[in-house]
Amino acid sequence: MPRRTGLLTIMGSGETGPSMVAVHRRVFERFDEPPSVAVIDSAYGFQENADELSAKAVDYFRTSFPGVRAEVASLRRWDLPAGGRERALEVIRSADVVFAGPGSPSYALRVWDGLDLGGLLREALERGAVTVASAAAVTIGRHSLPVYEMYKAGDDPSWLPGLDLLSVIGAEIAVVPHFDNAEGGTHDTRFCWMGARRFAVLRDLLPAGTVVLGIDEHSAALIDVPAGTLEAAGKGTVTILAGDRETIVAPGERIGLEAMRAAGTAPPAPAAPPAPADGEDVARFAEAFGAALDRGAVEPALDAILELEDAHESWHDRAEEAHRALRGMVTRLGSALTRQADIEDARIEAVHLLVDLRERARSDGRWDDADALRTVLAVLGIEVRDTPSGPEWEDRRG
Repeated sequence: MPRRTGLLTIMGSGETGPSMVAVHRRVFERFDEPPSVAVIDSAYGFQENADELSAKAVDYFRTSFPGVRAEVASLRRWDLPAGGRERALEVIRSADVVFAGPGSPSYALRVWDGLDLGGLLREALERGAVTVASAAAVTIGRHSLPVYEMYKAGDDPSWLPGLDLLSVIGAEIAVVPHFDNAEGGTHDTRFCWMGARRFAVLRDLLPAGTVVLGIDEHSAALIDVPAGTLEAAGKGTVTILAGDRETIVAPGERIGLEAMRAAGTAPPAPAAPPAPADGEDVARFAEAFGAALDRGAVEPALDAILELEDAHESWHDRAEEAHRALRGMVTRLGSALTRQADIEDARIEAVHLLVDLRERARSDGRWDDADALRTVLAVLGIEVRDTPSGPEWEDRRG
């Protein structure tokens, strides 16, 4: 019998490799005796080597964790004979841990259509644990990426209805494994092979309030539903995206699930500040900047920063408000540019602007602004040296 139930483990990749042994062990240690594991083969059921992949998974659990009993719950097609389907479902119903991994998310969802697999996984959480990885991880959100169709077949960005297993924590979530994928070489394959441009479009297609849960490769999010916590484990990080907010959970760090639920809820609109007697409203520049950055348009974002910098001198008693907004905008810009390796020209353009703004801040004696700009430049790989003839900078990335 299990000591504790309700552990949902979401892996970005490496689910049957050495990097995830410690994570699986964390799951199995919640049981008083070595647990039984149901390996669902649906996501890779269309592949010619499906038998080999199933055997590899079963062997991995049996040899890496002595005493663990692993059995395949074979649901490779949607038109299975009733007898075979029921035998597979019974394996799932009787297992302490249900596991599913690589393949095609859309194929798995097609196979599971009409089987209420989401309900079976909720029951599995109530009596034990569920571990999903890679393609299967994509399926458990309310919205699911059709990865193969977009990356391999060229379909337009879109989402499929997922199993919505994560509704058990009270949030509307889309799971994106392989979040830091770098297999593309000359092209961007982060965000489960979507790349920054396509990923930005996909985020715009999600309903307001949807949280994106990104899991790096060879990493995992351990969600303890009864305890109300999420812990990152493995080599990389877990990223929670909601609107313009980003929360990164480092390996070994634990956060409360209420933080993730809150992240998916838009904050109440702040009371409008009194209109300034002169100058422009800070919010106008901040909104223009945010809208540009959300759609990946760096040049308009730079324009908003520069316009805010030009306007602030006429604001008198609202100058500090403008300075705070400016520092926040340049910090967000630096973070965005470090995540978008495919826009090097935009990065260099931003460097020129930020160096100039820092020099203007130093001339005005705005040392907090100058320090913030230096920090962002350092994030972008730029070392700035102040000389009698003006600032000099060097790109440490190249």
